[in-house]
Amino acid sequence: MFSRYQTSADIPDSVVKSHRKFYGVVLDVSDGDTIRVYHTPILQWLAETPKKQRGISNYTISVRLSAMDAPEVSHFGKPAQPLSKEAKDYLAGQILGKRVSIKPLAKDQYGRLVATVTYREMYVFKKNAAHVMLAQGLGTLYRGGNAQYDGEKALLENLEATAKKNKRGIWGLKKGDYESPAEYKRKHK
Repeated sequence: MFSRYQTSADIPDSVVKSHRKFYGVVLDVSDGDTIRVYHTPILQWLAETPKKQRGISNYTISVRLSAMDAPEVSHFGKPAQPLSKEAKDYLAGQILGKRVSIKPLAKDQYGRLVATVTYREMYVFKKNAAHVMLAQGLGTLYRGGNAQYDGEKALLENLEATAKKNKRGIWGLKKGDYESPAEYKRKHK
């Protein structure tokens, strides 16, 4: 892996099917479950990473965090869900500008790479971005078609159940104030 992947389309199916990890720097957080990563192959780790600029979709990989679904931000004229900004901001605070490990699991219907995304906190502690978001109650376990759990479904269900029990994030909202991202998408199709 010495050449750089510009976009998700450049990633060979063989890399996705083999779940071969690669690394990059997060240049943008689109919402609580989608990021844009600038791929940095081994020989380019020390090279300067570009800053976010116009046309970011032409030189970054769109990555959807596997296993979780965050509240929907406002787009295409649709209103934002409660806590969507908080989810986006929390994820950005965790990984924006950081080097991440991407373990590809699939590509979705929008061409995004569905992947397990891990990062280091304080250079030591390895964290899984989906685990963190579920534990904070800033997303639900994704149960839709082609769901990818990377062999961690029981752990992910437990993280969601604990957040729900402790009324963290979306689970602390009043019953009428919250609908799952899946319900929201069905309603606003």
